[in-house]
Amino acid sequence: MKKGIFVILLVLLCASLSWGYYVKDFNSTVTVFTNARIKVVERIVVDFEDELHHGIYRDITYKFKTKHGNKYNIRLKIASVTNGSGAPRKYKMMKHGKDIRVRIGNPNRTISGVQEYVITYFVDRAITFFDDHDELWWEVTGLKWECPIQSASATVMLPSKTDLDKVDATCYTGKYGSTAQDCQWTLVPGGVAFKSGYIASGEGLSVVVGIPKNIIKKPSSLASIMWFLKDNWIWILCFPIPFIVFLFLFLKWFRYGRDPMHGTSIMVRYEPPEDLSPAEMGTVVDEKADISDITATIVDLAVRGFLKLVETKTEKLLFFKKTDYAIVRLPKYFEDSGKLSAFEQRFINNLFSVGEDLGKTPADLGVPEGKDLIFISTLKDKFYTKLQNLKKTLYSNLTKRGYFPQNPETVRGKYSGIGVVLIFLGFFIPIFLSAFLFSSGWAIAWAFIPSGILYYLFAPIMPRKTRKGAAAAIHTKGFEEFVRRAEKDRIKKLAHDDPTIFERLLPYAMVLGCADEWVEKFKDIFKEQPDWFVGPQPLMGYLFIDSLGRAMNSMGNSISSRPRSSGASGGGSGFSGGFSGGGFGGGGGGAW
Repeated sequence: MKKGIFVILLVLLCASLSWGYYVKDFNSTVTVFTNARIKVVERIVVDFEDELHHGIYRDITYKFKTKHGNKYNIRLKIASVTNGSGAPRKYKMMKHGKDIRVRIGNPNRTISGVQEYVITYFVDRAITFFDDHDELWWEVTGLKWECPIQSASATVMLPSKTDLDKVDATCYTGKYGSTAQDCQWTLVPGGVAFKSGYIASGEGLSVVVGIPKNIIKKPSSLASIMWFLKDNWIWILCFPIPFIVFLFLFLKWFRYGRDPMHGTSIMVRYEPPEDLSPAEMGTVVDEKADISDITATIVDLAVRGFLKLVETKTEKLLFFKKTDYAIVRLPKYFEDSGKLSAFEQRFINNLFSVGEDLGKTPADLGVPEGKDLIFISTLKDKFYTKLQNLKKTLYSNLTKRGYFPQNPETVRGKYSGIGVVLIFLGFFIPIFLSAFLFSSGWAIAWAFIPSGILYYLFAPIMPRKTRKGAAAAIHTKGFEEFVRRAEKDRIKKLAHDDPTIFERLLPYAMVLGCADEWVEKFKDIFKEQPDWFVGPQPLMGYLFIDSLGRAMNSMGNSISSRPRSSGASGGGSGFSGGFSGGGFGGGGGGAW
């Protein structure tokens, strides 16, 4: 006990030697009104001893941030500043960072000894509304006093209809973030009283009072919105930006992104567009070079006699068999390669430069006329590096031939690239700049992130076709109508006039995703397996298209597969995780 008294006396002595002046008593009376306004009367007794000062200054914090980072300012109005007898004291108000500074005293006079200051002010927005209770979390003294406070106390007076038995309370002391509770609280007539002992410089007293619902009227939504916009004025600038961006992108798409000839009626066509390979037709119709467009090229070249597809079975793990597919180059490929487009030549050359023959020859697979071969499985995790250049070749060729005014991939890349940059900026600019802005970084995030998402969403529809390209796309849709809806009598007549029609148009049907319908129409007409597809046994109809589909699916998976990458505050409740310095009000003070 004696040791404790000695420590307290030593602290007081050190504080006295350090500061000279000190606060003898800090008493605050906080009255809560039903309209959510509070009235604060602070009685501050300061002992300047023999030091000469003009008076004191009292800093009251008014700028806060919500847990979402938005600015939240309480509304503070000074009503009066007097001495203990009620006589007015001269004061001047000014903003000092996040605080309102009330500088009390006459700059032409000095004072000493014990002085009493009474500051009366009103505050709006200091009540926090929760689902089960309303709450006042008030920083009585603040944490920024330059001198120690010998004793601090506060009384929170509640509206007359408050049932005090349902009121909860707690208090905290110490530096910011401290959970120490070297303070006491008791219920008194009309409210709750708090008391704390010695408070060192840089420490403070926080009080929390939980008020039953339906006692305090929550401010109207309109008032809350107006307060929010005044505090976060940058939202007024940033909020409409995504809508403006949407309007800009829509108008740009409407004027420059739509294809010419939109709305043109579609007529049934019995042939695909002239001078377009299956891959080119698929790319023109949806402005994208899909994997299915590229793999259909294999079937097209096989039908034209440049290649042959071979289904093989290899042993894997004892008696289990694994299906693989080989692509065999025939003599015609080397003799007539000049008849192939740049895309077709590059595609096949890339396949054979990356793929492996696994020690097999074409003769081993029943294709003695073949020159060389590769197995589709050997393309896995290797061929993907060639895809981008292949697509670039396809786009470039179609653009040069007048189907697109610009490379569709370049257009998509430009808009999606802008979108990614805007999203990136929306995440990172608030992190670096929010501390320097007069409002929340979330306003910037709102301006950038939705705008970036809009650019990204518009990117796929911004490429456009030329009139020639639009005509080819309309032609393609008419051809698709024929493939899907043609009657068998019409098919029989066409097959009689052109026995190659089934194989010749099959790659085009595959690109359009209607190979099953095409095979169905020919199941009673052609019952032999095409000679460009070699399997363990002859297949026709659905069996053939199923095997061919598995081959193309294997092809698509292999050429696109990639190796796996290796690699290893305000607005809360003072009753849950409360601490010193977490409420409204606060600030500090000192002499001047």
